[in-house]
Amino acid sequence: MSKLNITKDEWLELVFEGKNKEYGAYQLRKEDGATTTKAFFTALVFVSALVALPILLSSFGEKPTPETIYIDDPELVLHRIDLPKIEEPKVTAPPKTKAQPPIKTETLVNPTVVKAEEAPDVDFTKPEDVGKPNTENTNTNGNTSGTGTNTNSVVTNPSIEPADDGGNKIETMVEKNPNFPGGINEFLKLVGNRFAVPELDEERTLKVIVFFVVEKDGTLSNITVPRSPGYGLDKEAIRVLKSIKTKWEPGILRGNPVRTQYSLPIVVKTQ
Repeated sequence: MSKLNITKDEWLELVFEGKNKEYGAYQLRKEDGATTTKAFFTALVFVSALVALPILLSSFGEKPTPETIYIDDPELVLHRIDLPKIEEPKVTAPPKTKAQPPIKTETLVNPTVVKAEEAPDVDFTKPEDVGKPNTENTNTNGNTSGTGTNTNSVVTNPSIEPADDGGNKIETMVEKNPNFPGGINEFLKLVGNRFAVPELDEERTLKVIVFFVVEKDGTLSNITVPRSPGYGLDKEAIRVLKSIKTKWEPGILRGNPVRTQYSLPIVVKTQ
């Protein structure tokens, strides 16, 4: 088999050998390469023109300007306000009080509450007991103890007389202290015997201080516990004092019975 290159004119001459070469097919095949090349470049130019035309038009035309959006800010108006003048309160010095000469008093110190069968008979006015407070407490499990304390003093200068207010004032100075029938120890025994000790899971020592007023007729009033240690001891102390109906001998001032305040500390041990 002979090697024949169909892209050369030899192949064309072989095909049209002995034929009419003036026929259009011969001329078309002979000019096929040139025609294809022209067509390729023509198409390339046409496509390039299509691509370049919008670019050229945009370069000669007016460039669109971006739209600007304006937002109106709210107008802030400041008004000056005249505030009223605040007058500073004038500080007035407290009036000076004349110093009174010291009053010689004897403070009463009451005995410690012990068990009922051990409570001693103590005289409140014994000179050797004045100024020597007994702070020892004798406690047993479930018992109460405390020290009954009169918050008033005995007047040793009778020339000073309290103001007359109708007899309702709780006096701070008396000529004679109020007394419970049988003595203060008898009163403390009643408190200890009637006091219900709370049952707790652990052993604890609690203290409750009861304040009360001995009225002119010997009854007790204004029974309060300013600070409760908890476990209902404040309510129990108030209940016990209210349950004692025996009247006291009221305090005496200028020969008349007056209202007198007392405080009673009660110590409770539980287990």
